Amino acid sequence: MVADSLKAGTLPEEPDGLEDGQSVDGEPAPEPTLPPRIAAYLGEQLQAFYAHLMSAPVPDRLVQLLEQPDRKGSASDGD
Repeated sequence: MVADSLKAGTLPEEPDGLEDGQSVDGEPAPEPTLPPRIAAYLGEQLQAFYAHLMSAPVPDRLVQLLEQPDRKGSASDGD
């Protein structure tokens, strides 16, 4: 049913109060929780992804962008 509404380009209506962290009766909404096995699985997947990301070389363009403020600062210091 939700998939059908997404295909049609409309979003399903949310109950009142969910946007601001309150339940329908105005009480604070409980914190969402995941079953422990799902939380552990997601944690493992995120760790594996970030480990791979951290081992990848930094792209040259990013290094150039990070060095730009240093170049501008040293050029204006010489005045």
